[in-house]
Amino acid sequence: MQRFKNILVATDTRLGNQGIVGESAKLAKECQATLKIVDVVPLLPWNVRLFVSNHEHIHELMIREKQEQLEALAAPLRENGFDVETKVLVGKSSVEIIREVLRAKHDLVVRVAKGADSRRKGFFGTTATRLLRECPCAVHLVAPNSASPVRHVLACVDTSTDEVIDAELNEEIFNLAQAISKREDARFSIVQTWTISGEHLLKERITKQEYVQMKESRQEHSEQMFDKFLRGHGCGINDDFVHMLKGDAPQVIPEFASLNGVDLIVMGTVGRSGAAGLVIGNTAERILDSIECSVIAVKPSCFISPIKMGDYVEAN
Repeated sequence: MQRFKNILVATDTRLGNQGIVGESAKLAKECQATLKIVDVVPLLPWNVRLFVSNHEHIHELMIREKQEQLEALAAPLRENGFDVETKVLVGKSSVEIIREVLRAKHDLVVRVAKGADSRRKGFFGTTATRLLRECPCAVHLVAPNSASPVRHVLACVDTSTDEVIDAELNEEIFNLAQAISKREDARFSIVQTWTISGEHLLKERITKQEYVQMKESRQEHSEQMFDKFLRGHGCGINDDFVHMLKGDAPQVIPEFASLNGVDLIVMGTVGRSGAAGLVIGNTAERILDSIECSVIAVKPSCFISPIKMGDYVEAN
């Protein structure tokens, strides 16, 4: 686990459970990485700024209070020899966290799955979802009751294409998931999904024999591509920890995770299809609303965040 060298913990100091701080410090020590803990104070709404005469003083007090809370989190770590930086960010949470990543060149963001004020339905909050989509570095979203140590790590890959970006993500996903499973002495599984495009339409318009032939051909091709990838890592498609699942990734992966006690999923955020492209558009919403475990999402080296340093985001 020497991959990460500059870790950013984006916490919510209002939450009672601050386990992500201690776990991140432990990881930083093992990786010999720098560690920074941040939280975000939002801008005051326009109506407050318009009608409250001392709104600037109120905002300064909010920032000062947040800084004190961060320092309280950092104090036990410093007593144990950790060199920890704290910082209060001001603005929209997801935007300011990403800006801090860009400023300080962080390579991992650790964030709770859902903040105290989140109004988004499902297991992951709006900030978490936007970080997965837009943050330029790896993002670790930690479930509220996540197991420590992790018991079962699931790597989700997509070997169905010859695209360089997919191959890069697959390598990153496999290596990181395997390293975490070894670090935590956890069970390791790897999954590839496959499906037939337009199957529900085709099935009604072709003969049963044609459908069976098409299905077998598609499955055989998917298995060959998956096995080729696995052979490059000293394993094969028949190994017990390898799973080839038929169906749409947003449906079958959450089902597999739930049935098999997965508490950490490692996946990519850019890909053409299948598991490596989970966090894209509607597919992202579907899977993130269906899982209840921690997630690590890795990014390809070519990923460019849509958030820029000079972007302006109005307070709600």
